[in-house]
Amino acid sequence: MRNSIISWLLLAISTITIFSNVAMASASTQCLGVDQRLLLLELRYSLVFDSSTSSKLVRWDQSANSWSGVTCEDGLVVGLDLSEESIYGGINGSSSLFRFEFLRSLNLAFNDFHSMVIPSGLSNLSRLAHLNLSNAGFAGQIPVELSCLTKLRTLDLSLLYTSYRGFLKLEKPSLRSLIGDLGELRELYLDGVDVFAEGSEWCDALSSSVPKLEVLSMSYCSLSGPISASLMSLANILVIQLDGNNLSSPVPRFLANFSSLKTLSLHDCDLQGELPHEIFQVRTLQILDLSFNELLRGSLPEFPENGSLKTLVLSHTHISGRLPDSVGNLKNLSRIELANCNFHGNIPSSFTNLSRLSYLDFSFNNFTSPIPSLNKSKNLTYVYLYHNSLIGPIDSTQWESLSSLLILDLSFNLLEGNIPSSLFTHPSIQELLLSDNRFSSQLKGFFYAPSHMLQILDLSNNNIGGELPTSIWELRGLRYLLLSSNNFSGSFHINWAFSFPKLESLNLASCQLTTLPHFLSNQSELSFLDLSNNYIQGTILRWIWTFRHLNLSSNFFEDVETPLDLHSNMEVVDLHSNMLRGKFPPLSSNGYYLDFSSNNFTSVIPDDIGNNLPGLKFFTLSKNNFHGFIPLSICEAGSLRVLDLSHNHLNGTIPDCLMESLEVLNLRNNQLNVDIPHIPRTCSLKILDISENLLQGQIPLSLASCMALEFLNIGDNQIDGTFPCHFMTMSHLRVLVLRSNKLHGEIGCSHSHNTWQMLQIIDLSSNDFGGILPVSLIASLEAMKANKNFTHLRYQFFDYEDDDLSYVDTMSATLKDLRLELIKIWTIFTLIDFSSNRLEGPIPNTLGDLKALYVLNLSHNAISGSIPPILGNLHQIESLDLSVNYLNGTIPPQLVNLDFLSLLNLSNNQLVGSIPTSGQFLTFAKSSFEGNLGLCGLLLNKSCSITTNGTEEVGDNGDDDDSEKKWFYMGIPLGFVVGFWVFCGPLMFVRSWRFAYYRFWDKVLFKFSRP
Repeated sequence: MRNSIISWLLLAISTITIFSNVAMASASTQCLGVDQRLLLLELRYSLVFDSSTSSKLVRWDQSANSWSGVTCEDGLVVGLDLSEESIYGGINGSSSLFRFEFLRSLNLAFNDFHSMVIPSGLSNLSRLAHLNLSNAGFAGQIPVELSCLTKLRTLDLSLLYTSYRGFLKLEKPSLRSLIGDLGELRELYLDGVDVFAEGSEWCDALSSSVPKLEVLSMSYCSLSGPISASLMSLANILVIQLDGNNLSSPVPRFLANFSSLKTLSLHDCDLQGELPHEIFQVRTLQILDLSFNELLRGSLPEFPENGSLKTLVLSHTHISGRLPDSVGNLKNLSRIELANCNFHGNIPSSFTNLSRLSYLDFSFNNFTSPIPSLNKSKNLTYVYLYHNSLIGPIDSTQWESLSSLLILDLSFNLLEGNIPSSLFTHPSIQELLLSDNRFSSQLKGFFYAPSHMLQILDLSNNNIGGELPTSIWELRGLRYLLLSSNNFSGSFHINWAFSFPKLESLNLASCQLTTLPHFLSNQSELSFLDLSNNYIQGTILRWIWTFRHLNLSSNFFEDVETPLDLHSNMEVVDLHSNMLRGKFPPLSSNGYYLDFSSNNFTSVIPDDIGNNLPGLKFFTLSKNNFHGFIPLSICEAGSLRVLDLSHNHLNGTIPDCLMESLEVLNLRNNQLNVDIPHIPRTCSLKILDISENLLQGQIPLSLASCMALEFLNIGDNQIDGTFPCHFMTMSHLRVLVLRSNKLHGEIGCSHSHNTWQMLQIIDLSSNDFGGILPVSLIASLEAMKANKNFTHLRYQFFDYEDDDLSYVDTMSATLKDLRLELIKIWTIFTLIDFSSNRLEGPIPNTLGDLKALYVLNLSHNAISGSIPPILGNLHQIESLDLSVNYLNGTIPPQLVNLDFLSLLNLSNNQLVGSIPTSGQFLTFAKSSFEGNLGLCGLLLNKSCSITTNGTEEVGDNGDDDDSEKKWFYMGIPLGFVVGFWVFCGPLMFVRSWRFAYYRFWDKVLFKFSRP
């Protein structure tokens, strides 16, 4: 009985204690002080916020028993957390917020104060220890009054989205003025604030003002380097984040002296030089991010045992070498990113020890196989090994036990053989990317127990053969299926009941299909369909027009089933390179990319074609048989940027409006037969091709308004006038073709101070230009001089690219005596063609400065003088044509050094002397030198002789005469040798003959010596 009473007493005491604690906690949140309640209500009704998204302020009212976001102590408000409340106004100089005099923590983060200045009234909250105004929409100069908050331990004014950098500034006051009296500060977050300070300035300000600082986060603050050693005074520092600043210096070695450092992030800081290995020896370091410092070089050191690193990010640096086997010592490593570095060799087998690894990105390196077994990394979620040199088959066992694996990307390697079927039945993989390898197996049987988790499957660009198994359609969760460029056999004979209920994108390009897969008509979620580069024939069926993105290009379609049922959301239609004929099909009103080029349409372009295409951006009808006029309604497509109507039979005029709104206009090879229209001042053209028409008149001066022009082709027309000096203002011009017109006068502009520094192709051939070659114009062609400032132009195609649009430019040019169509113009390609004019005078030495020149054609002119030896500096040149001129003198021996020269034509000039017989000259045909009566050498079957004065004489006549001379000249030394031994032999070997010879000369000498 006694024990039971004691038990009840203990239970009662504990119950009272619990209720007492609950009551105290409730009292602390209820803030029962009347003045505090009234103050909170006054604040609530003064703030302007969106009540539909608010979760705290919307609950504050007279009857409230608790106040969400409010922290109280002894009935006083000491903490306000109003973050993410959609507040956008209501704080002014007299705001009740500044009367919470006991406030120690204030959080207004993630609101939208519409670029309002941070209120200076915050200085009234003198007890504040934690102030968070991050991502709240404040802008302008940070007020100096914040420096009065001397008890601050945390100050956060950062911007999460660095694209908004510059909203807040620290100029006056400076960083030192702001933090000069904040000696208690432990955490400082100023990410995205424009500080504009040099290395010594901001480092000294921090080291002298906030010695207790533990967290320094000043990413994207417009700081410059180098990082000063004065930071060493921050002995308690745990986190250093300085991403996105222009430090332009090596990684300081003294950072390894911070004994408590846990995070070092210097992402995208323009770091240079050698990466110090000491950084990796910091025992406490958990996060190291030095990525996107492309000038940072070095290698990885040996890692100490039981290293604390959890995250290692070195992507997009120049760090190279092999991964050390000691990487397995990093037992805590969960994330490692080495993408786009220069690592090579095998991935160390010690990776099997990294049991906590969850993210691995080794893409764009040169790692080779084998891939180590990672089956101990139970938490491994993301594996990116694409763009390496991994070879051999995939081990079927190493991925099976990775129960957390979501993404496996092994594309763009050299993997071959069979694809393990276990990858398709993996219980967790959502994205499997194996494209661009050498897999040659069949997929039959691979989907016996398909995973319903798989959402993305990319097997494109392999060598997978056989028929596609029907079991693939049981991948019920699939959203993206890419099987293009394989060797699948037969058609897709799939029962209509099989479908992917969630499939959004299907790519079966280059799969040798011969018919449209009919199961597609049952795909309700499918929006992206690519069946290009197959062998599908016949008619495009009505149901195909329901997809948002449709690509049926490079097939053998002939007709379109009518009536059409165009889906209103259809945006991309690509039907180029088919055999479609007849009338032009109707267009989707929401289309923005429409390509009907390279077909057999024979109709006129509808008059109202542009009236219902408000979003159209890319439109091409090139290489068809359209005739008639260009309709004016096409100007109503206000978003149109690329229009290609080339290679048709269009006639009439060019609508003026096309010159105003477009960026690419191609009307090449039609029958347009009027003057070039007036160009408005608002011209936006970057590419203009109106060549191969019947255009007349002169080039309008208003064309100079197109300041953004990069590609201009007016060739093969009937344009009259002089050299267009007004083009010299086009500073971005890179291709200029005026070939085959009626232009006359001199080339160049004597009074122009502008230059074509970007010009890489200039073709003025087949006109009536006269005068001397333009020395000043040639000297201004900087892009042809292999100048280091233009090296960024190399190894790209000269195309138009903007957003999701791409347009490849083409042009014809004379290369190696052939008229060729340049389908893709490399930005490394350079050409000067002044042929078939009336140019005269010498070849200027300035041509020798164009060391990046590939093609030079000055043929069929009246150029005289000798060939300048300085042309031997054109080490990149492949085609040099100086034929049909009046050039004299000898062929400079310096031309022998032109190692890439594959065509040389010096025919029909007045050259003399011997043809060089070394280097590339041994590969040229006889026709390269014909028509020069003074040339000699083996290539022309003409011998060269040396006269007494050192000049060469050329033998002529035919082969018989040449043969006779050859025996004549060979007989002279032979007769001398024979005669010598016939006469002198007996004297040397017959003693009686020798004595008789001596007596004869004695008598002769005695006779002539007598007086």
